[in-house]
Amino acid sequence: MKIYCKLTAPLKRLIDRRFQRWLTARMPAQNSFILNHRNIFIFPSKFGRHFLLLCFILFLLGTNYQNNLILFVLFFLCSFMVTCLFLSYQNIAHITLTATPVTPQFAGSDCVFCLRMAKKSNLGQEMSIYFQKKSSGLQSLISEEQVLVYGLSKKRGWFNPGRVTIASTFPFGLFTVWTFLDFDLRALLYPQPQKNKQPLVSLSTRQSTQGITNTALGVDQFSMLKNYQAGESLKSVAWKQLAQGRGWFSKQFEQDQGGDVLLDLALYGNLDLEKKLSLLSYQIIELDKRHLSYTLKLGATTFVAEHGLQHKTRCLKALALYGLRE
Repeated sequence: MKIYCKLTAPLKRLIDRRFQRWLTARMPAQNSFILNHRNIFIFPSKFGRHFLLLCFILFLLGTNYQNNLILFVLFFLCSFMVTCLFLSYQNIAHITLTATPVTPQFAGSDCVFCLRMAKKSNLGQEMSIYFQKKSSGLQSLISEEQVLVYGLSKKRGWFNPGRVTIASTFPFGLFTVWTFLDFDLRALLYPQPQKNKQPLVSLSTRQSTQGITNTALGVDQFSMLKNYQAGESLKSVAWKQLAQGRGWFSKQFEQDQGGDVLLDLALYGNLDLEKKLSLLSYQIIELDKRHLSYTLKLGATTFVAEHGLQHKTRCLKALALYGLRE
């Protein structure tokens, strides 16, 4: 049994590679597809093959016993199956699917890929859409105008989930109608943010504008205690003083002069590269939420101190592609 599995596994991989090459030649990648006879495959389902076996048995009985009633039932079933063949094809034929731009997402999370769908209201019944190589446990969401297909990858960088499978057994399950379409879908996956309390590094105004030299700790450093005012965040409460019975106080923080933060890959010591990038990803997200300016230094590449959505996007993209070939 083990020898049989060892022999069949390479054969299956060979057949799969040949089939993928044939698909690439027959249906090359493009942004939009119209389903028609050139890209739709039809084959009897398991139930359909049993149906054909029944028809063959009826044929043997009808011809052997020369029973016209059995032959009549046989011809009726055959005509019914041929009708189902055309209905199964028409159910998904002439549907147009178009890929939409994919927004960058985070590795380790289910990525959503959106396909716009244009069809008549009576088409596309009991249709399932999923990636040929399933990676996510989430089911696709199909509406009248769009399809949301989910893929999952734990690696940062560009993620290509592969071809999209569209299949249907409508109307009676006798035939399986399917296709494999390559929309050339790609999603940029940022490093998965890893929550951490790494001490941040603050730059002076001169360092922010003229380059990075010596640095000092100092983002949100403790300044003083003041009387607690009703309505203030409980995060600022000085719980230690409260536990000592000294009353309610709140902590006041201040930033060093300049306030710009340095995020440097080299400051994370001998940690694994992917962990370093995950820590930086979390820091960027948190600093952006607090509307703080920050500088990102990745080896010889430096992104000068800024803040805002564009700066955040540039830095996260740099983290996603760091050390990879685009």
